[in-house]
Amino acid sequence: MKKMLVFATIIISSLMGHNVYAGELQNLIDETKSGDTLQLENKTYKDHVIIKKPITIKGKENTIIDGEKKGTIIQIKSSDVVLKNLKIMNSGRSRSSEMEASCIRNMAPNNTFKDLKIHNCFHGLYLNKGDQTNIQNNDIKGYKEGSTGAKGYGIYVKRANENTIKNNTIQYSRDGIYFEYSNDNEIINNKVSKTRYGLHYMYSNFNNFKGNKFIGNIGGAAIMHSDNIVLEKNQFSFNQGSQAFGLIIQGSRDINILENEFHLNQRGLYIEQSTLNLIQENEFFNNKVGIEVWDSSSALTFMKNEFKENKVPVVLVGHSNQNNWNKNKEGNYWQEPMLDLDQNGIGDKPYIQNSSLGNLLKQNELAYLFMNSPAIDLFERSHRLINPDVVMIKDEFPLMDNNHSLTLEKIIISIIVIVITILSVRYLRRSKR
Repeated sequence: MKKMLVFATIIISSLMGHNVYAGELQNLIDETKSGDTLQLENKTYKDHVIIKKPITIKGKENTIIDGEKKGTIIQIKSSDVVLKNLKIMNSGRSRSSEMEASCIRNMAPNNTFKDLKIHNCFHGLYLNKGDQTNIQNNDIKGYKEGSTGAKGYGIYVKRANENTIKNNTIQYSRDGIYFEYSNDNEIINNKVSKTRYGLHYMYSNFNNFKGNKFIGNIGGAAIMHSDNIVLEKNQFSFNQGSQAFGLIIQGSRDINILENEFHLNQRGLYIEQSTLNLIQENEFFNNKVGIEVWDSSSALTFMKNEFKENKVPVVLVGHSNQNNWNKNKEGNYWQEPMLDLDQNGIGDKPYIQNSSLGNLLKQNELAYLFMNSPAIDLFERSHRLINPDVVMIKDEFPLMDNNHSLTLEKIIISIIVIVITILSVRYLRRSKR
């Protein structure tokens, strides 16, 4: 009897033209004509909706769409949809079916999501085959409680191309922005913190990534099995933990890493199983390890990078001479003072790093826990005494700056100061007699 009543209700609803999502907000959407704007009130709409036509939905200062922690809140199946100035919150947290819960699930191209607050969601904004979408000026937060691995993504881009993701703030998700089989996207000026990976690329090519900040994550950004990526003028900072990193490049080729800042990370840049990458004009400051390169990588070019106050500037894990530490007679700025007597901006001798730290890390990853220990310094000094001829890095054209170069002028001034000091001490001693 109950089954017959349910079936009858569905039939009657269909005949009357009602949607299964027939709450107040869904009715307002259904009544809005294609191309029109729906202006919502300063109130909370507790509803789950499907948008099947090109409309604009705008909110006011206190407009909220609340999913009551159930399922996906907004599904979009039409192009030319605009959502603006709304707070969308409390999606479900289920990932047990294909329809993983999201605050917004976009399944059509050429849509815009701007000035939204997307809070307490499994996935914040899920693009599924939604090309040419504009995601801009949004504040996206996952659920604070629960383990990181049990959370979704802030922005999930799956098989979606030519999208612009700009000026968004993302927190408390598994990965801030996750790409899967998605190409030709622009990711600009976003800020991501308190996640596993701030950015995560898988099998996604020809993407540009500029001016983003990744602060306080387990990993700033992970580029995996993706090619032709440009990472320019981004900041990777305070990504700490025994296995943490600012940026990892794994199984990828033709990656250009240009003018980025790597500050206060366990490892600034980590590269393995990658080839034909250019690492140029980046700053590595106060990391435990500035750059870690595994011998599975080849044809990497490092030039005009600046290393400052890192515990170890570069670690090579395994023995490999397949990478270049200079190009066109331009090497890198190393943190050790060097001679530049002819003042041409290039060190008078090659920069040589003699280290076996990479082999130690390869044999025992627990060594990362002791990077600040005097034992690491003792290990390195002992290695240099026992194996003085083992060279891990050789930069034939190390670049000099005013703070680290020892010019002839500086040496002469230093000698004069020393001589004057010695003569002054002798004079004072004689005068006391």
